[in-house]
Amino acid sequence: MARTLCPDLVHRIESAEADTLAMQLAKVTVEAKLPVMYVASMLGLSRMTLHTWYRGGEVRESRRPKIEAFIALIEKDIQDGVLPKSTLLEAKDYAERFSGRPVAPIKKSG
Repeated sequence: MARTLCPDLVHRIESAEADTLAMQLAKVTVEAKLPVMYVASMLGLSRMTLHTWYRGGEVRESRRPKIEAFIALIEKDIQDGVLPKSTLLEAKDYAERFSGRPVAPIKKSG
């Protein structure tokens, strides 16, 4: 499956402590193999917001309940074997079912 995060950031996320809500979100979405673009769509956020959080930015307190609920749902789907998805198309279908709206496909580089 194509990565949508740079390998250095993925390594940093995978090796970091999950001591902030932003890092918990980053870790669970990397584990679930959900591209940032799809996660942003599922949460109604911009990709840049997620990238900022993944690089150590703070999640506003008003967004905390929604992010915590999202993390719990993704963790449950990982535990139940629904995630991770093995292809971008499967991840896209999951994101669309989750959010109830279409998401733009990711163009593979290369």
